[in-house]
Amino acid sequence: MINNAMAYAEWRQKLLAAPTEATLAMGPVMVERAIIELLAIDQFYGELLTRLPRHTSNQLKTPFALTWRDNRLELTMAVVPLAQTFTRFDELQAGLKHVALHVLWQHPLRYRQQAARQPELVTLATDLAVNQYVTGLPKHSTGLATVQPLVRVALPAKADSGVYLKLLQSPVQRQAGGQSTPQPPQPAGNSAASTGSQPMQSPIDAVAGWQGTTGQLTNPNLAASRLQQLARDAWTHTREAGRGLVAGQVRTQLKVQRCPADVDWRRLLVKGLGQLPTGKQASYARFNRRQPARMELPGQISDTQLQLQVYVDHSGSISDATLQYLLSQVATLTRAVTATITVKPFDAIVRPGQTYQATLPQQIRFTRQGGGGTVYQSIFDDLQRTHATNQTTLAVILTDGRGERELDAHRFTNVIWLLAHPNDRLSVQPVIGQVVTLKKGVDSDDPTA
Repeated sequence: MINNAMAYAEWRQKLLAAPTEATLAMGPVMVERAIIELLAIDQFYGELLTRLPRHTSNQLKTPFALTWRDNRLELTMAVVPLAQTFTRFDELQAGLKHVALHVLWQHPLRYRQQAARQPELVTLATDLAVNQYVTGLPKHSTGLATVQPLVRVALPAKADSGVYLKLLQSPVQRQAGGQSTPQPPQPAGNSAASTGSQPMQSPIDAVAGWQGTTGQLTNPNLAASRLQQLARDAWTHTREAGRGLVAGQVRTQLKVQRCPADVDWRRLLVKGLGQLPTGKQASYARFNRRQPARMELPGQISDTQLQLQVYVDHSGSISDATLQYLLSQVATLTRAVTATITVKPFDAIVRPGQTYQATLPQQIRFTRQGGGGTVYQSIFDDLQRTHATNQTTLAVILTDGRGERELDAHRFTNVIWLLAHPNDRLSVQPVIGQVVTLKKGVDSDDPTA
């Protein structure tokens, strides 16, 4: 049996000492061996990378690059930078997992426009998101420990790349004295950090190929569909034991893709979101009521931004499959609305300490909290405790409808009940708010259906 780690070390030494056609040709072979070994030790990433077309390039300055060809992602490799960056075989495997996560989270598609305008910030934000889920990367790879000292804003752990990009673009980054925004923090690949620390490692991949200006990305919808299909196929062919090795945040993305909304109930929510006034904002479309003769002064109009509180039923009557489905609907909701969603698990009580906010699908927590009986009164008590009113808050309750018949709503009626199955009936009578059934048909994966 070939010892891949030893073979890689010998090949790397020969290549860096005196590259020949034979040693250069072995570069793709080493990558193939790394992917084959991933199939055995981290199957999902191996399955995904196996389905990604690969080719080599002599012009590339980084080990890898994801590039578009006919609305399909391909993995481009550069042999010499690969040998220079990855000193060991396990580092090469970690670098391939790094690339696989870019594909899974659709970074080349999501940031195709920003990659042309702000390649350094896009590299930094996406690498920060990816590298926290990969162990064994080369020393000084981009991470919270290397980036946080270079920026003024606090960077949260294991956040989405979009969160990091917004924080790095934040006005907090402005220099003292009100000067313009400084250059972005040095990502991996620059000679040295401003703090005087050791030079950072070369980046694992380049974002230049993500740009949609190459003429190879003409149909983003088709590209997104192909990326989703690639991830689904990789997950389907991964054994149960291999799935257990995949981080929860990574599985979240797969669950979001596999569970599209059966009923476009989000339109109902969006219609109601813009009708709740939460204050005033200046507008030149209205006269200033205090000084109507002064046309240069703005008036005021209602600001209709909304507080959206989502209560998800985690009681014992909800099967694991149904709970995953309900949470996937919350994940799709984050794509449809711009408001921050407050997610609150509940059963007999609104689970204390488990409330969180989400603006992206990756932030939804696909884990069960509780498992007791269902008490809807706890929701309306929670709304009263947080001083929610019909004018400022919309409450969305995802449940199977099996709870008490009567409750005290504390005059709160701005509620939408989302029932999981077509045969579900809401126990509360008379109905408070609106009731929508999510599924049009029976879910064969749900043993309770």
